[in-house]
Amino acid sequence: MTESTLRLLLRLAGPKYRLLDEPPHIHESWTSGATENFLDALRVLLAGARTKAIEAGDDVTEAYVKAMYAKFVSTLGESVHNREIMRPDWMHLVRSQAFANLWNRAYKAHQAGLTVISVMGTDELHVAGDWRPSSPRAGAWGR
Repeated sequence: MTESTLRLLLRLAGPKYRLLDEPPHIHESWTSGATENFLDALRVLLAGARTKAIEAGDDVTEAYVKAMYAKFVSTLGESVHNREIMRPDWMHLVRSQAFANLWNRAYKAHQAGLTVISVMGTDELHVAGDWRPSSPRAGAWGR
């Protein structure tokens, strides 16, 4: 189980959500914060570039940053497109964080009164209802 998934479960058991009867019990841990810190620095860099592009109305840069991130995530594991960096541990960390983020968005959308129709992949959320009043550009529940 990745650290991202564990943190999600701990939040779900905590006072804010109270969706689990008790927090998960860790019997043994083989996690390293160093890898996650490196990947988080990359995430912060890409998120900053995306935010600047959105604020500037630069759709080309926004699409480019999104494509770079998608390519990075999709080629971290075993990929015919990437023989230089074979880091399945990174792939699992990034994808599990994406799943945790997506779950959080779906939960916030549900709390905002929307009906969650489908949660797919690492970044696809389908909802029914008028999302615009509660979320300009996916605002409160989309980020």
